[in-house]
Amino acid sequence: MIVECLIFLSSFVPVNGITIGELEHIRYCKEITPDRAGVHFELIQEFFEPENQETAVKIAWCESRFFEYKVRTAEGNYDTGLFQFIRRTWNWVADEYNLPRWNEWVVLRYGQPYEGPTSKSSHGFSFVQVQKSAYYNTLFASLLAEDIYSRTRWDDWSSSQWCWEDTEKFIKRVYNEEKRY
Repeated sequence: MIVECLIFLSSFVPVNGITIGELEHIRYCKEITPDRAGVHFELIQEFFEPENQETAVKIAWCESRFFEYKVRTAEGNYDTGLFQFIRRTWNWVADEYNLPRWNEWVVLRYGQPYEGPTSKSSHGFSFVQVQKSAYYNTLFASLLAEDIYSRTRWDDWSSSQWCWEDTEKFIKRVYNEEKRY
């Protein structure tokens, strides 16, 4: 239901105006989807299997409210990024898949890894610590959840399970936090 709404909202193009039914569907979808989910939903679609995308959306909202630079310092772990990785887990996944380790700096162009020729323009380029990149944080989350254990597991986000496990309660939480004006 959440994924279907995100797909609808990101692809909706009115032709010859908007019908009352379309307006009602837009309103319904905006009520049940986190406001910032659309910003990174394309990455979730790219990296997660379709049956796991809704859980990934819920976890990213519960962990970081979809802020890729979010750092949580409780317990001294420095949980970082959309899916709130800690250094030890990040480096384990990085080593397994030959990907950049924690605190490595990466060049991105429009949010995607860039290894092309140097450019005289800085337009669209960023230089960030890898764990704070929405691209890599989502990639690592998909590898951790869907691949590294040879089956899908969400155990690494069990501390926020109270927030994402039940879809109806999740939607109410999002509504109460983001939608009530």
